[in-house]
Amino acid sequence: MFKQILLPISSEFYRADVLERVAFLAQKFGSIVTLLYIIEEKTLQQADKRSDAFRTCYDRNTTKEGTIETYKRTADSIIFQEARRFFKKTNTPFEEKIAQGEFSTVINQEITSKPYDLLLMGFEKACVLNYRLMDELPVDIPLWAVSNVQGNDAILAVCSNLAPNQKVPEVSLALAKAFGWKLQLLYVVDTKDAVEVDTAFGRSAKKSAQELRAKGVLFVEEMEKQGIDVKLVTGGLEKEMMDAADALEAKLIIIGRQQKKKGTLGLPVKKLKKKLAEKCRHSILFVN
Repeated sequence: MFKQILLPISSEFYRADVLERVAFLAQKFGSIVTLLYIIEEKTLQQADKRSDAFRTCYDRNTTKEGTIETYKRTADSIIFQEARRFFKKTNTPFEEKIAQGEFSTVINQEITSKPYDLLLMGFEKACVLNYRLMDELPVDIPLWAVSNVQGNDAILAVCSNLAPNQKVPEVSLALAKAFGWKLQLLYVVDTKDAVEVDTAFGRSAKKSAQELRAKGVLFVEEMEKQGIDVKLVTGGLEKEMMDAADALEAKLIIIGRQQKKKGTLGLPVKKLKKKLAEKCRHSILFVN
């Protein structure tokens, strides 16, 4: 499933548990991992600003180069060394890369240059990083946002009237089987954005709550035929997802491309993926 995994790590934010997660996946799927260390451009700019305004251009460039070398040494002596230790245990082949620039921009450039089939990264809502890439990926690639909550060996797969609900059951079943984890599927009838989304991600005209629930019942019946444990709930997508994940103490949430446009009080919803990751304590795998 995940044969080429990209793991970006910023010079501004690092957690060792992302290495544990990617090593676990690589062992399960025989993956090749690319570890991309990103030296944040804003850090270099701050170093330049701190330089004495009366110093020469040569001196400022020397300071910047020194900062870059310091980060490269940090990457090699701490992050890459720790990665080598993890990956040696699982005989996982991996590549080390170092790049300079803004976090989201560098990642977008990398995933368009190579056929990755998973982007895995640590996520921390209090972090200084701008996670705009979560809603701006230029290619169709699953994104696994790793939180620091361990949870039970359980997956919560989320479907709703706001998504085609094709990939989520398929991916969830495959991962639950590969990991040996419990799978709980949740279908949310989101009456705050009362439309149906088709397989081309098109939104229908407004539907009644009865129509939306009837569609949900048909989906649940189909999933139960496949032996999947499914719950049908009515309410806001975000709240129902988080309540179910907390109740299950899920180690992972899997959710598809939700075409949600309206939230509470009919206000428009922007950057839904980032919003879900910020509000939820659990790791989330976004599939399209």
